Amino acid sequence: MSKYGDIQFLIDRPEPSEIFLGARHMAGVQLQEQFSANNDKTVKSSYDGFKWIKAELTYPSFDNLTFAYKNSIFSVVIELIDEKGSSMTRQQKERLLNSCEENNLIPCSFRLKFREKTDNFLEKMMGNKDQLDYELTPLEQGWNLYDVRTNQKVNPLIIASAEKTRMSKWELSNFAIQIVRNDIQKEGNVVLSFCDLPEVNPQIWFKNKKGETGWVVVKHIKDSSDLDYREWVGLEDRSPQLKPFDGYFASVQFFSMKTNSTSDLFRGDAMSVKYKGLERIYVS
Repeated sequence: MSKYGDIQFLIDRPEPSEIFLGARHMAGVQLQEQFSANNDKTVKSSYDGFKWIKAELTYPSFDNLTFAYKNSIFSVVIELIDEKGSSMTRQQKERLLNSCEENNLIPCSFRLKFREKTDNFLEKMMGNKDQLDYELTPLEQGWNLYDVRTNQKVNPLIIASAEKTRMSKWELSNFAIQIVRNDIQKEGNVVLSFCDLPEVNPQIWFKNKKGETGWVVVKHIKDSSDLDYREWVGLEDRSPQLKPFDGYFASVQFFSMKTNSTSDLFRGDAMSVKYKGLERIYVS
């Protein structure tokens, strides 16, 4: 069992709350405003400046948003603050810190004040049914990021590093899944959900053009003989929930454009991709 629990059936992920989705949207908009303002001044090439690594909602996950600047990656959790304290649980904090340490990420929280309204009853009685029962307000304008390790404010412009940094296992897995997702969608299929945690399988659920649902195990490999589909044949026997759906395997290999190496891969470097498409490993 992984540290995220025995989670295999990602198509059935829980629906996030309206409050969480609203808070996450506010965080994304505010951070994007910072990206745009600073990228106009600093970007010299497509590899410079602020960029999203993960802006989509995934489950399970150790964070809610991920972005990069220079050779640093910032892992962001949405944190609601009210008079009772913080929405971040001890388990969530430990999971974020452990994952960030393993993958050389900077653990941050984006904090919002949460206040329940008690004065909107008359508004609703008068027909304004869209009136919310709560207010969400970012703790600060600007970056509004806090280091979860130290509780200090984070300014990515100041702390981001230009030092040459190897890509982590999570980054390579995330990139591989992005390649496969894009290919699935390019073929006219619909991605239903995905997860970028290397230890949780399968990574992708999709619906094909015939309306049939399938799942995909996606793995980043360093060598063509390093890993093949046969290792994943029989996954449905270990996870019977998968049996009603066809299963596929996808391997993705990256090569440094500078050295042609598949093992020395650094953040910000140009890479070529070797991906031969989906291999069927199970027929329902």
